[in-house]
Amino acid sequence: MKYIIGGKIVHNDVQTMTQVFFQNTGFELVDDVPDEGLCLELRHSSNSVSASLWDSKILLNTLETKIDENDAKGLHMAVKYAIFSLLVPIAGYRPPWGLLTGIRPAKIVTALFGDGFSCDKAQKLLQEYYLVDHNRAELCTQVAAAQQGFIYAAEKGTSVYIGVPFCPSICLYCSFSSYPMEKYAKYAQAYVDALLLEIRYIGKVLTNKYVENIYIGGGTPTALDIKNFERLLACVAENFDIPAVKEYSIEAGRPDTITLQKLCLMKKYGVTRISINPQSLNDDTLKHIGRGHSADDFFEAYNSALEYFDNINIDLILGLAGENKADMYRTLGEICSLMPNSVTIHTLAVKRASRLHQELNSHTFAEIKQMEEILSYSQNCMRDINLYPYYMYRQKNSPGNFENVGYCRTTYEGRYNIQIMEERQNIFAAGAGAVTKLIATPKDRINRVFNLRNPIEYIQRVDEMIERKRVALGEN
Repeated sequence: MKYIIGGKIVHNDVQTMTQVFFQNTGFELVDDVPDEGLCLELRHSSNSVSASLWDSKILLNTLETKIDENDAKGLHMAVKYAIFSLLVPIAGYRPPWGLLTGIRPAKIVTALFGDGFSCDKAQKLLQEYYLVDHNRAELCTQVAAAQQGFIYAAEKGTSVYIGVPFCPSICLYCSFSSYPMEKYAKYAQAYVDALLLEIRYIGKVLTNKYVENIYIGGGTPTALDIKNFERLLACVAENFDIPAVKEYSIEAGRPDTITLQKLCLMKKYGVTRISINPQSLNDDTLKHIGRGHSADDFFEAYNSALEYFDNINIDLILGLAGENKADMYRTLGEICSLMPNSVTIHTLAVKRASRLHQELNSHTFAEIKQMEEILSYSQNCMRDINLYPYYMYRQKNSPGNFENVGYCRTTYEGRYNIQIMEERQNIFAAGAGAVTKLIATPKDRINRVFNLRNPIEYIQRVDEMIERKRVALGEN
């Protein structure tokens, strides 16, 4: 698509709103309406935004919105409203999240609560001002309300993230900093050596400070061999006051990496929550996406873990390649039959770094509408087994830009998940690809300290990763 943009309009506002309708579309600025193809013309004057949509020099529609010339947010919203209004008729699709394009919509409602809004009033504003549909506005308000006690209690503490970037194999859709253990096993011990150095540094920084949550993610931490896995857990126990930690979670995502020995170690060292993630219970799908386990392997791992933990999260992905509605409904039904305490439902996100990126343009609006139906069905499934939504974020570059939602029973909320989304708590991070987030004053600014993504470079330069934190913290 081509664009004519005039005045103080921010190009990113235009691109992000357009891509809600046309994913992966090009962004080409032109001076005049072209002879062929769609062209969106947006012009800003001191007190208005005018917008026109052209198709091969034929004017399809035009509109004008009045704004306060000193209202930057008003300009921002007027541009999004104009694009939304012009593209809905030609797309034949009304995005359920309306004008919202960010990944953290619940933060908007949290801010409204801070301004004295009730749930009903906040939901009404989402629908009328941001054009969010009723179902998403209700979901967003429910999630924000569920998080309130966790958010404000957590501002007194901090969280620690520890990343292990190895997996048994790399899934077809994966865009994380993950590396196949078969290829990188020879680096595992050196990686853990480096990781322990960074953990010890963070432990010193947080001496006499309250650590609310510890989260070991990846990758798949349980892909480590038993010796290195225990070295990691022992170091965490030596450097943090584990009995005082509210939530100690490990991403034991791959069922084929979970053994009784590792479950015993996690229990021994004070882990309170784990994730076991089948993604699908269709064996053909699992094989296609590169998982090395079957549905039966998941059930075996899950039942074994129940002997040690009752706080077990299950991750599912809806919309995996080759799966139809019946496949997804069957997976949801089998998971519900387990009566789990925590389930996170994702929609497939196709990122540029994944092997599925080439399929990004293949999703039709009919498929997107079907995904809306499936997500609605999943909400009903969770409600039927008494799980409520407590955590949510949206994925960019996914069909329809739908939401990922965490559901749980009361007292099984993933506290770290809430903190990573609401961004009100310092998070110190160790490991390849990990990002430390330091909440500054004012609180809408975050100082991010990035670690190198490649594990070999991380091993070689771990001292530099520690030094970056020292600099960010103002240490001499």
